[in-house]
This record gives sequence, structure tokens and C-alpha cells, in this order.
Amino acid sequence: MMVVRVEERRWLVSVIACALALGSACKRDGGGTTPEGSASAGGSGGETAAGEDGAIEDQDWDGDGKPDSSQPGEEGTSQWGATRAEQCRQNPRPEMKSSAQGPFRDGVRAAGAGDVAGARRLFQQALSADPKAYQAAYNLGVLADRSGQESKAIEQYQNTLRIQSDYAPAAKGIVTIHLRRGQVSRAVSFVEPVARKHGNNLAIQALAAEVMVQAERFDDAWTLARKALKCDERYVPALIALVKASRKQGRKELAESILDQALGMQGNNAELHFLKGMMLRDEPGRLRDSMKEFRRAVELRPSYAEARMALGVQLLAGGNYNEAVAQFEAAVRLTPTVTAVHLNLADAYRANKQWAKAKASFDRVLRSKPDLPQAHFNLGLMYLTAKGDFPGLDELGALKKAVEEFTKYRNVMGPRLPRDDQSEEYLRDLKRQIERTERRIERDKARKKRAAERGARGEASQ
Repeated sequence: MMVVRVEERRWLVSVIACALALGSACKRDGGGTTPEGSASAGGSGGETAAGEDGAIEDQDWDGDGKPDSSQPGEEGTSQWGATRAEQCRQNPRPEMKSSAQGPFRDGVRAAGAGDVAGARRLFQQALSADPKAYQAAYNLGVLADRSGQESKAIEQYQNTLRIQSDYAPAAKGIVTIHLRRGQVSRAVSFVEPVARKHGNNLAIQALAAEVMVQAERFDDAWTLARKALKCDERYVPALIALVKASRKQGRKELAESILDQALGMQGNNAELHFLKGMMLRDEPGRLRDSMKEFRRAVELRPSYAEARMALGVQLLAGGNYNEAVAQFEAAVRLTPTVTAVHLNLADAYRANKQWAKAKASFDRVLRSKPDLPQAHFNLGLMYLTAKGDFPGLDELGALKKAVEEFTKYRNVMGPRLPRDDQSEEYLRDLKRQIERTERRIERDKARKKRAAERGARGEASQ
């Protein structure tokens, strides 16, 4: 783990202090730039959200068809007045042809309305009218990704980069899928050459920094983020990468300091609120505050699947089952290939006594990961809780299915199973319940038999 250098801490503090000192002249040694009277990207582009499982969150649409403005360019100034050094400028991007803009805008509307087939047709129409309409190619990738077609999505994102090689959302899309699959090395192999080629693209530098955090290459992460911040001290995605690097390195106070400063710069950034919620969640007695931050993140970006997941988990733990179901259902629509989302949705259905939906969701999980221990454990809980209410099973049948699933769970866990694992207690209790149920069933059968015999004798005596 990298040791915090005193000069590094001083550099970061000076950068943030300089950025916060609106209108003041703050020069950086060796940087050759001053924030006084110049323009900034404002940090809105290239946001990523890496969760505890390393998966950067889902993609958003490109919705306006105009040249990308997430990078410092030749024209325009922001409210912050930070410098755009010559070496940080990005070449202007071509505007989409007018013949493609109509179908592109219609495609965005269709996608927003849930008409996937119509949106796909319209984006393809836009590309036919303008083969350089990289925004349409990118949105085709988003459609494929949200439909669970990850390989097709990568193809579309790669096509986008062939048209516009420095389009950060497409690079993020490829990285997202690699990390979602747990392929950190592939994400690194992809993003490193892109970052070297496009050193003036702040969004790509910040994205590369986040990937390096996932690969635990912290020195490289800090270098990439600092490179972006030398161009724009207020570039929030780079600060986000530093927050994540600091957290993963165990530098809690530094992470909190950077995050608080970034929130002061961009209070309506969904990912900043999500990270704040994650930090608060780890503090005793702050779960309510944490949930508030997750809610704010979802409000600011409804397509933020990772924030919906975090919020849903807390709602489920707090007994708010209906809202938890709603959050997980939305997350599934956004990230249909992520197993953890389906597992949480199944458990929310179980808690809400929606047995058939819970079973369908658990089956979906086990089709992709048949040896996932938690799925078998939760299925055992479902059958144990439902008992005679489970569709198609009587009480005894449900109890026996619970035994079957808890046994599978223990077999899959193997030597990893703790000595005091709760499944052992469940199985002992299930054995007692099954024995009592079988005795009751036998008593009921005997009672019915005696009643039938008495009835037969009564008829015979008449």
C-alpha cells in the first residue's frame, strides 16, 4: 500500500484551496497556468461509479446530438474561471449532420419511452444519414448493454471509438463491461493506450485513474488524476477517482476531505452523493444519513443502478419491502446481466411474500451461477418462510425443499463453511418441523379413517 507523501498531501490541499478561492490568483509551481480569468469543463463529463465489487455503473444516453462539451475546448467559459492551458485543449468535434439529427432525437425519445426496437431503428437511421454520428453509435451500445447483450454493446462502443477515438462515454462503456465481468486486467489493457493517446482528454484520464484504482495501481491512479487536475483544478471526475483511491488505500480522512471539497464545487453530482452515502454507511449510527444520500443520488440520476442497489439494500434491511422491490426492479432493467441485482430482487420478493416472483428471480440467478451459495441459502429461507403458502407445494413439501436448498448451500460452501453457520440451526429446526408435520398428517389420516369407518358402520346398521 502506498504511503502518503507529505508533498502529495500539500499539493492536493493547495490545488483544492486554489480551486475554492474564486477569483484569486493561484499559480502552480511548474504548471505554467493560473485559474484567473479562464474556462473550465466543470467536471460534468466522464463520471464513473465503481462499487465494492469493482463494477463501474451503467451508461447514460447521449441525448442532444451536439458536439461533446465535457472537455475544455476552444470556446466558452464556465462560472468557475479556471484556466484551460493550450496543452489541455481538445480538437473540436464535428456536428451531426442535420439529416441525422431528427432521427437521432426521435431515437432518444423512443429509448426514454421504453421502445427499444424503435430506438434502435432510429439510431441506425441516423448513422445511415451521417456515418460519423458517433452519438448514435454510442446509444446503440447503451441499448445493447441494457438488453443484456454485452458483446454486442462492446462492438457498438468500439465502433463509436473508430468514429471518434476520444469519446469518453464509449471508452467507459467498454471498461464498465470488463469490470462487471471481473476482468480488471482487460479493462487496464484497454484503457491504458487510450489514455496515452488522448492525454488532453480529462474524462479519459479520470476514467483510466478509476480503472487503476480497481487494479490497485494507486501510484498510476494518482498520476492520471493529477494530470487532469493540472488542466482543470475543479474537474470533479478526477477528484472522484482520488476519493476512491484514498478509500481503498485506507486514507479515510483524505477521502472525506476531497469529497467534501468536491461537493462544494458540484453539489448536484449524483456520484458524489453516492460516495458520501457509502462513507456514512460505514459509520455507526449514520444509516439514515446514508440512505438520504443514496436517495439524492437516485433523484439526480435515475439511471444510477449502483445507487438504486445501495438504497434498495438499506430499504430491505429496514423492512420497507415494497420500495426495496421497486429499486431493485429498476436496477435490473438498467443492468440485466449483473447477478447481484437479481439476487437482491429475489430476496426482496421473498421478504414481500411474492413467492412466485422470488422463485423466478432465484432461478434466473442459478441459471447463470448454479453454485452461488447465497442463492441456495436464500431459497431455503423462502421455502421455510412460505411453508404451505408456496404455490404448488403443501407445508411438508415446502419444508423438504428448504432442507434440500440449505443442504446444497452447505455442500457448495464446503470447507469455507463457518463452524457456527446459521444453516445448521435452520436444518435442526426443519428436522423438528418435518417430524411434527408428518405426525400431524398421520394423525389427520387416522382421524379421517376412523370417521369414515364410523360412517360406514352407521350406514350398515340402517
